[in-house]
Amino acid sequence: MAVLKRDGGAPRDAKAASADSSPLARVMREFEELVKGFETGLLRSLEDAEESKPLQLKGGRRDDIRREACRLAISDLSNSYTCKYIRRSLNQAESEGKRVEEQLHNLSLDGSAGDDDDLGSLHNGYFRLYSTELFDLLGQPTELRLGTLRFHKHRSTHDTQEQPSHSQSPWVTVELALNNAFYVADSMETLPYHTFRLPTAPSLQNRGILSRKPEDGGAFPGFDSWLLFTFLGNGCIKLEVPIEMCADVYGGRLRGRENEEVLFWGFFVDDDLEQ
Repeated sequence: MAVLKRDGGAPRDAKAASADSSPLARVMREFEELVKGFETGLLRSLEDAEESKPLQLKGGRRDDIRREACRLAISDLSNSYTCKYIRRSLNQAESEGKRVEEQLHNLSLDGSAGDDDDLGSLHNGYFRLYSTELFDLLGQPTELRLGTLRFHKHRSTHDTQEQPSHSQSPWVTVELALNNAFYVADSMETLPYHTFRLPTAPSLQNRGILSRKPEDGGAFPGFDSWLLFTFLGNGCIKLEVPIEMCADVYGGRLRGRENEEVLFWGFFVDDDLEQ
């Protein structure tokens, strides 16, 4: 009588196929392909440099070429995967911002926007900024540093009975940090021509304030420096920054462009939660 035996080949084949398709296996294949490509390029460069005589590579020299090819491949992979990670993080932030904006739009249509979201604590923390648009405009740099945004509410020390009516407007200052640059804005500096107020409830209306660098002695820059905010609620804000400001901060391919805004999404971080 024949004895039935388990076919051990199929599970092993399936396991091997699964291993070959794993993320680690894909990375290793990509690494080997990069090493091969860099190694070929380095060898070709040596051949071009020594075209007058046949290329004779000794074991030590070939090992040096292999090590250099591996170093270049690791650097290339690192940049590639860092870029993918940054892109994924920025996409998630943008998707959440658009979701909150769409939700507010739908609530506005039925007249219930802002009923359950009090914005009175905006000055008790800061907004962490994200921008897929800036990331793409700059060529997706892996060393990109975005920034933060903070609002401050102040009580005027003036006697309002002796001051013009515009002095009774709420006093708000803004701090914007982008990369290594720092901008400030003061709602009192544009009165009586322009009034900036923090909303008490979410709104699709954007609100602008003129910003400057604190080291410029109160002078505003020669380029557009109006910041436009849309307070969407749920700890989310939409910020539009003139591309001239971004060019002043980041330079590069942004220089020379004007009459455009770069879109940022900000998410609130409570100071108490940071401690």
